[in-house]
Amino acid sequence: MVENSPSRHLRTRYFLLTIGFLLPLTWAFVKTRNLYPIAAWTVMTRGGQLEQSYTYYVLRGETAAGAVIDIPAAGLTNAMRSRNWGLVTATANNESLKLSSPHPKNAALLSQLSGGPIPDGVLMKDLLRAWGESYNSQHPVSSPDHLRAIRIDAYQWPGREYSNFYQFVQSWREEL
Repeated sequence: MVENSPSRHLRTRYFLLTIGFLLPLTWAFVKTRNLYPIAAWTVMTRGGQLEQSYTYYVLRGETAAGAVIDIPAAGLTNAMRSRNWGLVTATANNESLKLSSPHPKNAALLSQLSGGPIPDGVLMKDLLRAWGESYNSQHPVSSPDHLRAIRIDAYQWPGREYSNFYQFVQSWREEL
């Protein structure tokens, strides 16, 4: 009996340790609804945030041939989709000008615009120029896909219903 005591004590400790891990994991699996493949089902079961409006952006380019093409921003920046549109939203809302200590160039711009309200997207032309130059660097000047201008269009979905999601808000355009 003396020899079984350490073995029994060890089994008791492992049993308690197993229960200590197993019970919270079991509770998490029972209470969590979005486990694969169930997550795909829950996407289709709820209407989303219908009471909120949503603004989204479409990046377009005007080619030298005169065609208007959609440009995927992720292809230009090599960034994730939401990061690109977060940058656009911040630029449209002038977030970099609202910082407590803005960049010196932004502070100089603010001092020039101190006469009244700051228009939306003051720095949007800089962003568009950078994206347009990045796109054009991938296409030779002789290419029909070479851009002469780039623009970003803002649209709003007002919510409340699944229609009427293509309401034009405003556009920014930059010649290249």
